[in-house]
Amino acid sequence: MSLMSSFKGVLGETVINIAMWLKLEKDVYHRLNNITLPLADGGSTQIDHVIVSIYGIFVIETKNYKG
Repeated sequence: MSLMSSFKGVLGETVINIAMWLKLEKDVYHRLNNITLPLADGGSTQIDHVIVSIYGIFVIETKNYKG
């Protein structure tokens, strides 16, 4: 993965973090970012954003592509 790809990924996740912070009511929506979960084979997987609320659990994978 190139440095530019990594930067674009971090930028995309940061934009989503800021949008969630500004737009979601803090007493209704609970935000979790960069969750790492273990896998049965000994590896792990990473989830960018999880939002927990009375309306459900929302899992968001951020991609920052162009073209």
